[in-house]
Amino acid sequence: MIAYTSSRRALRVTLYAVIILLGLAFIFPFAWMILSSFKLNRDVLAIPIRFLPPTWNWMSYVNVFTKFPDFNFPRFILNSIVVTVAAVVLCLFFSATAGYGFAKYRFRGNTVLFTIVLATIMITFEAIVVPLFVLVRKLGMQNTYWGLIIPESLTAFGVFMMRQFFFGLPNDFIESARIDGASEYRIFARIAIPMAQTALLALVIFHAQWVWNLLLWPLIVMSNPDMRVLPQGIALFKGGYNTPYPEQLAVSVIACLPLLVLYIFLSKYFVQGIAMTGLKG
Repeated sequence: MIAYTSSRRALRVTLYAVIILLGLAFIFPFAWMILSSFKLNRDVLAIPIRFLPPTWNWMSYVNVFTKFPDFNFPRFILNSIVVTVAAVVLCLFFSATAGYGFAKYRFRGNTVLFTIVLATIMITFEAIVVPLFVLVRKLGMQNTYWGLIIPESLTAFGVFMMRQFFFGLPNDFIESARIDGASEYRIFARIAIPMAQTALLALVIFHAQWVWNLLLWPLIVMSNPDMRVLPQGIALFKGGYNTPYPEQLAVSVIACLPLLVLYIFLSKYFVQGIAMTGLKG
């Protein structure tokens, strides 16, 4: 008994040690980014490397918004917020309606159609970027918000996630509402959606971080500087004669804050949503 208790304690200590090391490995780049944003430009790439700033430079966050007139970061942040909010709202609507249809309606070709939708996850974005750009340009959506929002308004993963949740939703609720005379739209809006709140909020985190961090597509479809999103502005950010690393890292820290705040507020629903949709490993 004593040997068994000792082995369990040793296993627990080892597990905690591995978790702590993995946590530090993930946290270290972010800590380095934050501390380097307070360094002087010459100290960021200085040898020998210093983790803490030799001289604290508090002006890098101010310079981002005042010292570089060619990079309108307040406008970039606004563009990212508009695109992310609109794309997430549309993704929630389309994913919920499609997932509910696949889960609760039996029609010819249901399984085949869902398999086709799910198979699109295997297609990389780079494989469709050229025809997608041609389509967006022909529709007159280049250099517009819609050129970023529409292509990101639906994901196969979102449909799959919501279908998994609705598939586990008891049919008794739906049948009772139908007996009471409720329409299909009313059942979906008043019964299915409120019960899917945790899954929807989990999808918000997944899709918001995807759209907020999108870089390749904005670089292709947005040539107007005023329509740039924040990752695009960071990627193109440079000074007249050198790269202002502290300011570049400062705006990168600012770009991380919205997603961090979103996750802090929705983390409880995120864990519950993943568990309820059956996506846990």
